Amino acid sequence: MNSKIIRPKAILFDLDDTISSYDSVCAPAWRKCCEDFVYKYGVNFSTEKLIDVINETRVWYWADPVRHKAGRENLIPSRRDVVRYSLKELSILDEEMVCELADNYTNMHNAMISLLPGAKEALEMVRDMGIRMAVITNGGSKIQRDKLERFEIISYFEKVFIDAEIGFSKPDKEIFQYALDQLQLKPEEVWMVGDNLVWDIFGAKQMGIYAVWNDFGKKGLPKDSTIIPDLIVASIYEIVEIIRNK
Repeated sequence: MNSKIIRPKAILFDLDDTISSYDSVCAPAWRKCCEDFVYKYGVNFSTEKLIDVINETRVWYWADPVRHKAGRENLIPSRRDVVRYSLKELSILDEEMVCELADNYTNMHNAMISLLPGAKEALEMVRDMGIRMAVITNGGSKIQRDKLERFEIISYFEKVFIDAEIGFSKPDKEIFQYALDQLQLKPEEVWMVGDNLVWDIFGAKQMGIYAVWNDFGKKGLPKDSTIIPDLIVASIYEIVEIIRNK
């Protein structure tokens, strides 16, 4: 990691699993929806079997980078695809059942999402320090903007950069360059804070932006990681004290 910390003029924040939860609510949302599905339809397989098949399908489905990019911008049909493939493995071809399970998951997942602890307080403090802020996120425009509005945090950000709106996605250089151009700042004047080592950290570092990895699960860097953040925190709240000491 880079020990030289320079006070930023602006911070680019990722959204999912940096400011608000996302991955951590996937498992409980799927479990509840699968339990309800098995109970309602009295199928000849268990909740655990359904969850296992869905998880295997999800890994396969989202591993393809082209499908991943298109899918994250259109989550409802993508989740229906995942469920459709999964239920087909279990000999269920009913399209109404497919849509019901997939859409129940979408609603449950959205309901479970919340701001991460200390996130809003951190944004307030960074703003009070006179540091400009922007969101830079991959995902569907409406879904991501709805979160910002729902949690009443959009006012903290000078700009919102969403790949579905811009046409470039993290970790592509183009989306980071676009953000720098819009903010009229140089790479060395900006921090990127995010949870994804490839999209956020690699993407920022290839542009010369100071890259802060939000290891919100406190898992630590993978031993074989070739991507080394400039700084590691467990929540964005930690960056407040770090900046204050600069």
